[in-house]
Amino acid sequence: MSLEKYKILENKIKNRTSDNKILENKDFMVAAVSILIEKDNPDFPIYMIKRANEGRHALEWAFPGGKTEKIDKDLSDTASRETNEEIGVPLKDFTLWGELEPVTTLGTGWIIQPYVGEIKKNSFIKKNVEEVEDIAKIPLFKLIEKINNRYVSFTSNDKRIDSEAYAYEDKLIWGASARMIAQLSKILID
Repeated sequence: MSLEKYKILENKIKNRTSDNKILENKDFMVAAVSILIEKDNPDFPIYMIKRANEGRHALEWAFPGGKTEKIDKDLSDTASRETNEEIGVPLKDFTLWGELEPVTTLGTGWIIQPYVGEIKKNSFIKKNVEEVEDIAKIPLFKLIEKINNRYVSFTSNDKRIDSEAYAYEDKLIWGASARMIAQLSKILID
């Protein structure tokens, strides 16, 4: 069953491009992330990081990635470079299939272009201790089960913000990362 879901995602996302005109909005900073699915593992885990204890997104669960740099040819290059920098995985060990729709952060001024792909099982992984507190492999298809759906609320600039979220073991994934996971879940249903 999980292999079927993996193949559906691969087929639907391969060479997919997003409607990324929103990325041209000059009011936002632009970043790109990699959603990597371990292809040779029957649990099909995704690689997530817990951000280091600094900055506005400190200690949040996220996908490896980061802001664009002048050296990047395009946003997939940004996602690949940042993934290598944050979790040490060699570029030859993962492939990006295609794009999800861009996601904005809730109140912090970022637009993030997510890329989905596959990573080899038992790839070399080493966290960048300056940027990453922890690395986790979370079974994708278990994570998106209805029992793991949550909502979180918080206040930003005196406004209440509600965000969908996902819980797995002791991890709460919310905000932009949760909206990316929700896109994957929707792709499986459509």
